[in-house]
Amino acid sequence: MLHEAFAIAVGGALGASLRYAVLLGTESANQHAAWATAGTNWLGALLLGMVVARIDSPRAHPLIRPFLVVGVFGSFTTFSALAFDNRTLALQHGELVALLHITGSILAGLLAFAAGSAIARGPR
Repeated sequence: MLHEAFAIAVGGALGASLRYAVLLGTESANQHAAWATAGTNWLGALLLGMVVARIDSPRAHPLIRPFLVVGVFGSFTTFSALAFDNRTLALQHGELVALLHITGSILAGLLAFAAGSAIARGPR
């Protein structure tokens, strides 16, 4: 149990650092925070789909899933940032824009995960 907690902590630090790097890059490109969060979450969902498809094996190391899924991708993607950015959109542009943004973000994330999984599994 302690090994698993350590793997999650290390993965979380890595994922949070990667997220911060993306944030810095999008700020320098003058991207709106809501799109930066959504893009990060979509990228994370795509990559998570690819990773899960590859590590879903009894031969996988028992710490790889907690490290990657909970640690790295759990901190790289974040629902709290999505919720915060969505509230900001609602205040600045209205509830309809916020509703479209949150719905589109969630649907695109689910599609990105499915696409990543399909890419990693290859043609059948």
